[in-house]
Amino acid sequence: MAADQIDTIVGTQVEIKGSLRNQGSIQIHGTVTGDVVSDAVVIIAETATVNGPITAKQVEVSGQVHGTITAEDQIELQPKSMVKGDLTTRTLSIKPGAIFIGKSNMHGGAAAPIVMDDEESVNKKKPRLELE
Repeated sequence: MAADQIDTIVGTQVEIKGSLRNQGSIQIHGTVTGDVVSDAVVIIAETATVNGPITAKQVEVSGQVHGTITAEDQIELQPKSMVKGDLTTRTLSIKPGAIFIGKSNMHGGAAAPIVMDDEESVNKKKPRLELE
């Protein structure tokens, strides 16, 4: 998942305490302590840490999130990501190497898939969970 155009970028040296809200897409490389809300895509880069809830249409995590993530369409946890919090979305993708500690809630009916890139896990139909 990649946004065609990023409207707001939080740099690696930036630390925000409070709410970060935007109708357009948000890409975070720094630290946000507070809620992050977007009507579009939120991208948490490898260098980023978010301490608080995230709400968006789509969320891609490569860094760290300590809080709930609610995405209308899709959540992707990339290989080096770490999420401590509950996830709510229609489609969930957890790449091998991602760490997820929490509960997931899939909405949108029976067609809502859990997408895993690890062929063995897909065949066994068991989600992978890695702990620190």
